[in-house]
Amino acid sequence: MLTMKKYLIFLLALGLHAGMSLPDYFRADFEQTVRSDDHNATLRYKGKLRFHAPDNARWDYETPVEKSICVQNARVWVIEPELEQATLFRLRQSIPLNTLVARAKAQKDGSYLSRFEGVDYRLQADARGRPVAIAYTDHLGNRVRIRFFNVQTDPFDTRALACRIPEGFDIIDGRY
Repeated sequence: MLTMKKYLIFLLALGLHAGMSLPDYFRADFEQTVRSDDHNATLRYKGKLRFHAPDNARWDYETPVEKSICVQNARVWVIEPELEQATLFRLRQSIPLNTLVARAKAQKDGSYLSRFEGVDYRLQADARGRPVAIAYTDHLGNRVRIRFFNVQTDPFDTRALACRIPEGFDIIDGRY
């Protein structure tokens, strides 16, 4: 779960970089691939992302399993219908977003590189400076790549960001 939390926070940080921009409202389809270095296996996820600045987002995974991840400030809910459970996470410490963004450097290939807590994040942007891909290798050696498609920046009802826990789901407090 640490990897998921870090990339969620990282996406939130993207909007602060002068070379890239993430508008107040951001919606996109996404595809995430996670390649395990030790087993050489690849997992592919697809879904939809909604983001509202400064730090609210909802990731709705559609394949291979249904799952929603809702980020509200430092609070993260993971709703997993297949397991009939909802898990609450609170980020243990504030990630210095300004530091992360300030460290992002434009590369010769047009991408941006930022380093935080020993992890290098490579970002790619479209002609308007919006993120279209994020790639990094996590602390477990997994190579992660997230690509965004069908990006829309028009305002939407922010109530759509809330996670609703269905009645009867187990609630797990993962903050500790």
